Amino acid sequence: MAAVCAALVVRHLGEVSLLTVAEEVRGIGAAQWLIALVATCASFAAAGQYDALFHRWLGTGVRAARAGVSGAVAIALAQTLGFGLATGAIARWRALPELSLPNALRVTNYVSFTFMAALSVLAALALSVSDIGSGGAGVSGLFVIPPMVGYLVLSVAQPAWLPVSLPPLRLVGRLTVLAITDTALASLALWALLPAGSQPDFSVFLAAFLVALGAGLLSGAPGGVGPFELALVTLLPAVPETELMAAVLAFRLVYYALPACAALVVLARPSVDRALRRTIVPALPPAVRAEAGLARQSGQLSVVDGLGLHVVEASQCLVALGSPVCGERMTRPSLRDFGDLARQRNLFPALYKADARTAGVARRSGWTVLAVSEDASVSPADFALDVPERRQLRRKLGRARKAGVTIESAGRLPLQDMSRVAGNWTKRTGGERGFSMGRYCPDYLAGQRVWLARRDGRLVAFASFHIAKAEWCLDLMRNEADMPDGTMHALIAAALEAARAEGVRRVSLAAMPLESGHPVLRRLTCRREAQGLRQFKCSFHPRRQTLYLAAPNLALLVLAGTDILLRIAKPLPLLASTGLSSTMRPMQGGHSNMDVVPAICRPHVGGNRTQMTQEKNR
Repeated sequence: MAAVCAALVVRHLGEVSLLTVAEEVRGIGAAQWLIALVATCASFAAAGQYDALFHRWLGTGVRAARAGVSGAVAIALAQTLGFGLATGAIARWRALPELSLPNALRVTNYVSFTFMAALSVLAALALSVSDIGSGGAGVSGLFVIPPMVGYLVLSVAQPAWLPVSLPPLRLVGRLTVLAITDTALASLALWALLPAGSQPDFSVFLAAFLVALGAGLLSGAPGGVGPFELALVTLLPAVPETELMAAVLAFRLVYYALPACAALVVLARPSVDRALRRTIVPALPPAVRAEAGLARQSGQLSVVDGLGLHVVEASQCLVALGSPVCGERMTRPSLRDFGDLARQRNLFPALYKADARTAGVARRSGWTVLAVSEDASVSPADFALDVPERRQLRRKLGRARKAGVTIESAGRLPLQDMSRVAGNWTKRTGGERGFSMGRYCPDYLAGQRVWLARRDGRLVAFASFHIAKAEWCLDLMRNEADMPDGTMHALIAAALEAARAEGVRRVSLAAMPLESGHPVLRRLTCRREAQGLRQFKCSFHPRRQTLYLAAPNLALLVLAGTDILLRIAKPLPLLASTGLSSTMRPMQGGHSNMDVVPAICRPHVGGNRTQMTQEKNR
C-alpha cells in the first residue's frame, strides 16, 4: 500500500525536482525551525501522557513520569520504523525493565487503538467544519455519532463477551483532550515550516493533516511514507507542491528523525526505577465494620486521609461502600481526598450504602444524595422472642421445629453439600449478584462464621456472617427449593443467640429495600423477591437505618446508580479458588476476618486492578 501511494505521489508531482525541494528546505528560516521544534517537544510531552494514564488504569505500578518517558520513546520509534504494535511493545519493554512483555503489549494495544479511534473522530469532525473535500465532508461529523453512542453503552455495560475491559469514560475524555493537543501541536510543527505566503488557514490544514496522519498510521509503513504525502497533496491543492514537499521533508527531520534518535539514546541505557525499593505504607487497624470482610472478594481497603475505606471499582466509578471501616468519621477533606483518589484512577467518585452522617457530609460538600436502602440491625443483648413485634418470627421458628429442622454452627465446612445447595440456588434464581454482595466461594467462606440447617441429616440451607470485634454482618443465604418454611429464620436466630453469648454488640442483617422512596427505586424494589427479603428481615424487628447513594452531581449520580446496578446484576466471573482443602474450618471467635484471611475468590477484570492494597492518597 505504501509503495503504491508513493508511486502515485511521484506521478502526481510530475516535474517537481528534488533539487528544488532541497533548495526550499534550505530557505526555511530559523524562527520556523524553532517553532517546529518547540511544537514537536510539546506534542511528544502530551503523547507520553497516554502511557501514564493507561499504566495508572491497568495498575502496572510504573510511576507516571517513567510511563510518560517510555510512551514518548515508544511512539517516536514506532512512528518512524513502522509496525507500530510490535515496535511500540518492544520499546516499552526495553525502556521499563520492571515491566513484563505481556503488560508492555497490553499498554501498547490500548494506546494504539484508543489513539486511532480518537484520531478518526477528530478527523471526521475537522472535515465537517472545514472547506476541504467534497460536499460529503460537511456531514462527516454525523458518522461518528453512532460509534460514540455505542462505545458509551459498551463502556458502562462492560458485557461479558468483550475480550478486554473498555477504558472508562473519564479516561477516554482525558485521552481525547491529549489527542487534540498532540495532533494540533504536530500539525503546527508542519504548518510552521511552510512559507508564510503558502500557509492555508490552520483549521483547513489541521483537517488535512489529521486525515494524512491516519492514512500513514494505518499503512504501517515507516514514517507513513507515501500515504501521508498523497493525502496532503490531494487535500491541499492550493499549496504549491514544491513548498509542501519541502515542508514535509523538514517535518520528517524534526518530528521523526530527531525524536527517534533521542529514543535510541534512552533505550541504549534504560534506567532502573530506584523508587521501587520497599516503602512503608500505613497499616489499617482492625476493621470496625464487619462488612469490610467483603473486600476479600470485591474491591480493596484503601487508606484515604487516615480513614479506612472499602472501595470497589465499577466500570465508570470508584465506589466507597458503606461508611469508613476504621478510623474517624468521614469529613469534607477526606471526601475531597477520596475524589482525588478516584480522579487518579480515571474514575468518578461515588458513595454507596453510606449512613446518614456520611451522606450529610457529602450533601454539605455539594454532592447529590439519594436514599436507596435501609440497613437492618439487631442488638443480640436485647434480642428476645417474647415480644409482640416478633410474633411472625415465633411462628416461623415453630414451623421449622415441627418440620424437623436442626441448626448447628459449622465446625468444618461440608463443602460438597454446601456447593450442592449453592449451585441449586444459583440455577433456581438465575445467578448470584455481586459487587456489594458476596458470592459463594469455599475459600471466601473460610473467613466467615457459618450456620447450617439440616433436615433428616441432609443439608437444606446455610447462612454466613462477616465478623469483626464488636459486630457481625449477614452475608450469604443459600437454600434448597424444598427447604421447610422458617428454616432461614432459624439460622439467623441461632446466629443471634451465639452473638449474644460471645458479647457481640451488633449484628447487621445487611441492607433491605426501602419501604418508600424515589419512584424509580420503588419500581426496582416492587419485585416479589425484594418484598420477600424485606418481610423476612423485618420479622426480626430490627433497628432500621437509611442508606444513601451520593455523587458530585445529578448526572454522575445517575451514572453511578446505573453502573452499580449493572455490576450487581451482572458481576464479572470469579477467579479460580486458591486451592484450600476441601473441608475447612471457618472463623471462630470475635476477631476481624480482615486480619486473618487474604484476598481470595476475586472477580476477573480485564483492564482494572483487583488486588488487595492499602493506599495513602497524597
